Amino acid sequence: MNYNMTSKNSIFKKPYNLIDNAPKVIAWEDYERNLLKDYEILLKEHGDEEDVFQEFFEKNPSLLPGAFGIYGESGHAPYNNALITQPLLQGLTTKIPDFLWIASDSGTIYPIFIEIEKPNKKWFRNDGQPTAEFTQAQTQLSDWKMWYSNPNHQSLFYQYYDIDGEIARGKAIKPQFVLIYGSRSEFSGKPDLNQKRSQLVRENEIYMTFDRLTPNIKARNTITCKVKNRNYVAKFVPPTFRLGPVFAEELSKIDNNEEAINNSQIDDIRKEFLISRLKYWMDFGKRQPRGLRNSGDWE
Repeated sequence: MNYNMTSKNSIFKKPYNLIDNAPKVIAWEDYERNLLKDYEILLKEHGDEEDVFQEFFEKNPSLLPGAFGIYGESGHAPYNNALITQPLLQGLTTKIPDFLWIASDSGTIYPIFIEIEKPNKKWFRNDGQPTAEFTQAQTQLSDWKMWYSNPNHQSLFYQYYDIDGEIARGKAIKPQFVLIYGSRSEFSGKPDLNQKRSQLVRENEIYMTFDRLTPNIKARNTITCKVKNRNYVAKFVPPTFRLGPVFAEELSKIDNNEEAINNSQIDDIRKEFLISRLKYWMDFGKRQPRGLRNSGDWE
């Protein structure tokens, strides 16, 4: 297919061109409606299969909390515009996290480690005591907190995830640990049990049930990546993924983008278009300086 380039009228000349007859991306409202419907079915039919949810979140990263922080959303996108799946923590001998966001604001970097468990797991036994499974999940968070509290491990973390010194300089570091566990139905009509649940939360930890998750439109362009020693390798992009000048620099730092697009739930015509434009936007992302960029310009 032949695509037409255009440059929108402006008193400033833009240093990039957009395709004006590009195949349209799915509207966010349609995607959100379909996503929540599929997620509801998944919760009903696969509540005892953690791996199914791991892949579902990899394909739909906007469902996972923390991309823009936990307590009040930042205007900063996650580092490299990436959700990191199954992140390695060098020297950790216990289970690694399921996901990692490296969120930030103007003064702080928030590594947000996420553990998911099966939706059908119970928080409490019949006698009101936490289940062994819940206690084990809490212990995993404790292991990550202990690992990150070591200054040598913090240095390794920055090196391994290729966090630019200029970005980190002068910023505080406040890791957060998120546990996604069980279902709110366990607490329905049981205010005492719900109150007891709130008492389980410890410092820098956030607990939530699977049915509390909702998609965040701000993460519509996030790329799910595996990372190995500073190398970001794309695994999936969401159906809402778009190309443009805003995240071109981050895109240029990620390998395997074409395969990630092919692996994702995007129709074939749009896949072909996105792949045809990858090199253009990755080359633009490497350019210095990149000049004026309009945050509303997308393909």
